[in-house]
Amino acid sequence: MIDMVVDWVDDFPIASIGDALDEEDWGGWQELTRRIGHRTNLIGDDLFTTDRVRLDRGIRLGAGTGVLVKVNQNGTLTGTLDVVTRARAASFVPVVSARSGETEDSFISDLAVGAAAGQIKIESVRCSDRVSKYNQLLRIAEDPTLQFAGMTAYPRHSTAEITTSV
Repeated sequence: MIDMVVDWVDDFPIASIGDALDEEDWGGWQELTRRIGHRTNLIGDDLFTTDRVRLDRGIRLGAGTGVLVKVNQNGTLTGTLDVVTRARAASFVPVVSARSGETEDSFISDLAVGAAAGQIKIESVRCSDRVSKYNQLLRIAEDPTLQFAGMTAYPRHSTAEITTSV
Protein backbone atom coordinates (compact mmCIF):
# COMPACT_ATOMS: atom_id res chain seq x y z
CA MET A 1 0.00 0.00 0.00
CA ILE A 2 2.82 2.40 0.86
CA ASP A 3 4.53 1.77 -2.48
CA MET A 4 1.25 2.35 -4.32
CA VAL A 5 0.63 5.68 -2.55
CA VAL A 6 4.22 6.77 -3.22
CA ASP A 7 3.77 5.86 -6.90
CA TRP A 8 0.59 7.96 -7.06
CA VAL A 9 2.42 10.94 -5.60
CA ASP A 10 5.28 10.40 -8.06
CA ASP A 11 2.88 10.20 -11.02
CA PHE A 12 0.20 12.78 -10.15
CA PRO A 13 0.13 16.28 -8.60
CA ILE A 14 -1.37 15.17 -5.27
CA ALA A 15 -1.30 17.84 -2.58
CA SER A 16 -3.09 15.94 0.19
CA ILE A 17 -4.05 12.36 1.07
CA GLY A 18 -6.43 11.39 3.86
CA ASP A 19 -6.23 8.11 5.76
CA ALA A 20 -3.82 6.37 3.41
CA LEU A 21 -3.27 3.56 5.91
CA ASP A 22 -5.04 1.80 8.79
CA GLU A 23 -5.66 3.78 11.95
CA GLU A 24 -3.43 1.49 14.02
CA ASP A 25 -0.58 1.11 11.50
CA TRP A 26 1.74 3.55 13.25
CA GLY A 27 4.84 2.02 11.67
CA GLY A 28 3.34 2.24 8.21
CA TRP A 29 2.38 5.86 8.76
CA GLN A 30 5.95 6.59 9.88
CA GLU A 31 7.35 4.98 6.72
CA LEU A 32 4.90 6.78 4.43
CA THR A 33 5.63 10.11 6.12
CA ARG A 34 9.37 9.53 5.82
CA ARG A 35 9.02 8.82 2.11
CA ILE A 36 6.57 11.51 0.95
CA GLY A 37 5.57 13.67 3.91
CA HIS A 38 7.91 16.44 2.76
CA ARG A 39 5.97 16.89 -0.49
CA THR A 40 2.39 15.74 0.20
CA ASN A 41 0.17 16.38 3.20
CA LEU A 42 -0.69 13.10 4.89
CA ILE A 43 -3.89 13.79 6.81
CA GLY A 44 -4.87 11.46 9.63
CA ASP A 45 -8.60 11.15 10.17
CA ASP A 46 -9.17 7.76 11.78
CA LEU A 47 -5.50 7.80 12.84
CA PHE A 48 -5.98 10.82 15.11
CA THR A 49 -9.79 11.02 15.63
CA THR A 50 -9.46 14.68 16.71
CA ASP A 51 -7.88 13.32 19.89
CA ARG A 52 -4.96 15.17 21.50
CA VAL A 53 -3.34 11.98 22.88
CA ARG A 54 -3.38 10.25 19.48
CA LEU A 55 -2.14 13.42 17.77
CA ASP A 56 0.71 13.72 20.28
CA ARG A 57 1.66 10.12 19.54
CA GLY A 58 1.67 10.80 15.79
CA ILE A 59 3.80 13.92 16.26
CA ARG A 60 6.25 12.04 18.47
CA LEU A 61 6.51 9.16 15.98
CA GLY A 62 6.60 11.30 12.84
CA ALA A 63 3.40 9.70 11.56
CA GLY A 64 1.44 11.98 9.25
CA THR A 65 1.68 15.69 8.56
CA GLY A 66 -1.89 16.78 9.21
CA VAL A 67 -5.04 16.08 11.15
CA LEU A 68 -8.69 16.03 10.13
CA VAL A 69 -10.57 18.06 12.74
CA LYS A 70 -14.16 17.18 13.63
CA VAL A 71 -15.76 19.04 16.53
CA ASN A 72 -18.36 16.38 17.25
CA GLN A 73 -15.69 13.68 17.19
CA ASN A 74 -13.71 15.45 19.89
CA GLY A 75 -16.78 16.36 21.90
CA THR A 76 -15.96 19.95 22.87
CA LEU A 77 -14.96 23.11 21.08
CA THR A 78 -12.20 23.66 23.63
CA GLY A 79 -10.77 20.20 23.01
CA THR A 80 -11.05 20.68 19.27
CA LEU A 81 -9.19 24.00 19.40
CA ASP A 82 -6.55 22.32 21.57
CA VAL A 83 -6.00 19.75 18.80
CA VAL A 84 -5.71 22.55 16.20
CA THR A 85 -3.24 24.46 18.38
CA ARG A 86 -1.13 21.35 19.01
CA ALA A 87 -1.16 20.48 15.31
CA ARG A 88 0.04 23.96 14.37
CA ALA A 89 2.79 23.89 16.99
CA ALA A 90 4.12 20.71 15.35
CA SER A 91 3.74 22.10 11.80
CA PHE A 92 0.88 19.70 11.15
CA VAL A 93 -1.89 20.91 8.84
CA PRO A 94 -5.33 21.10 10.49
CA VAL A 95 -8.21 20.39 8.10
CA VAL A 96 -11.61 21.24 9.53
CA SER A 97 -14.22 18.69 8.49
CA ALA A 98 -17.96 18.26 8.42
CA ARG A 99 -19.51 14.95 9.35
CA SER A 100 -21.85 13.05 7.09
CA GLY A 101 -25.49 13.52 7.97
CA GLU A 102 -24.94 16.95 9.52
CA THR A 103 -27.52 19.68 9.86
CA GLU A 104 -27.50 22.90 7.88
CA ASP A 105 -25.62 24.64 10.68
CA SER A 106 -22.64 26.36 9.06
CA PHE A 107 -20.47 26.74 12.18
CA ILE A 108 -17.62 24.61 10.84
CA SER A 109 -17.11 27.15 8.05
CA ASP A 110 -16.60 29.81 10.71
CA LEU A 111 -14.31 27.47 12.62
CA ALA A 112 -12.18 26.73 9.55
CA VAL A 113 -11.70 30.43 8.83
CA GLY A 114 -11.33 31.43 12.49
CA ALA A 115 -8.74 28.73 13.14
CA ALA A 116 -6.90 29.72 9.92
CA ALA A 117 -7.03 26.11 8.79
CA GLY A 118 -6.67 27.01 5.12
CA GLN A 119 -8.62 23.91 4.17
CA ILE A 120 -12.08 22.59 4.91
CA LYS A 121 -13.56 19.22 3.99
CA ILE A 122 -17.26 19.47 3.22
CA GLU A 123 -17.67 17.03 0.31
CA SER A 124 -19.68 17.72 -2.83
CA VAL A 125 -22.51 20.20 -3.26
CA ARG A 126 -25.26 17.59 -3.32
CA CYS A 127 -27.42 18.42 -0.35
CA SER A 128 -28.46 21.45 1.65
CA ASP A 129 -26.35 20.68 4.72
CA ARG A 130 -23.21 21.06 2.57
CA VAL A 131 -24.45 24.01 0.54
CA SER A 132 -25.07 25.95 3.74
CA LYS A 133 -21.39 25.59 4.65
CA TYR A 134 -20.21 26.73 1.21
CA ASN A 135 -22.63 29.67 1.37
CA GLN A 136 -21.17 30.70 4.71
CA LEU A 137 -17.65 30.58 3.24
CA LEU A 138 -18.85 32.86 0.43
CA ARG A 139 -20.38 35.30 2.95
CA ILE A 140 -17.11 35.32 4.90
CA ALA A 141 -15.13 35.91 1.69
CA GLU A 142 -17.23 39.00 0.96
CA ASP A 143 -15.92 40.68 4.12
CA PRO A 144 -12.72 42.55 3.15
CA THR A 145 -11.55 42.66 6.77
CA LEU A 146 -11.21 38.87 6.93
CA GLN A 147 -8.29 36.99 5.42
CA PHE A 148 -8.20 33.42 4.18
CA ALA A 149 -5.12 31.55 5.38
CA GLY A 150 -4.78 29.80 2.02
CA MET A 151 -1.42 28.23 1.33
CA THR A 152 0.15 29.78 4.42
CA ALA A 153 -1.59 26.95 6.29
CA TYR A 154 0.77 24.45 4.62
CA PRO A 155 4.08 24.83 6.47
CA ARG A 156 5.76 21.83 4.83
CA HIS A 157 5.49 23.24 1.34
CA SER A 158 6.58 26.47 -0.25
CA THR A 159 3.94 28.38 -2.16
CA ALA A 160 5.75 27.55 -5.41
CA GLU A 161 5.57 23.82 -4.68
CA ILE A 162 1.88 23.97 -3.85
CA THR A 163 1.07 26.06 -6.90
CA THR A 164 2.73 23.62 -9.25
CA SER A 165 1.28 20.56 -7.59
CA VAL A 166 -2.36 21.60 -7.33
